[in-house]
Amino acid sequence: MSIDAIAALSAAQISATAAAAAPQAAAPQAAGQSFGSMLLANVMHADASVQAAEQAVQAFAVDGQAPPHQVMLALEEARMSLHFALQVRNRLVEGYQELMRMQL
Repeated sequence: MSIDAIAALSAAQISATAAAAAPQAAAPQAAGQSFGSMLLANVMHADASVQAAEQAVQAFAVDGQAPPHQVMLALEEARMSLHFALQVRNRLVEGYQELMRMQL
């Protein structure tokens, strides 16, 4: 079985496509954004989503004017942001522990 569409590509086309994709992959580092700043930005985003969810719940509980689906969306976004932040933290702790177990 052969796939004609892949076989039709020449090596020059494949290398041109790879060269076009390479600058896009290196773009975040070229912008000067460090890992620490990216981590801080994501933590701030998680905090903002939690605060937005708290405000939505409070508006729903006090006024009853907030639509329930928007409250649920805000709560779900906050939950997912916190879950993502927790997973990143767990990976960082695992990496640190792995480095500490290395024998020099």
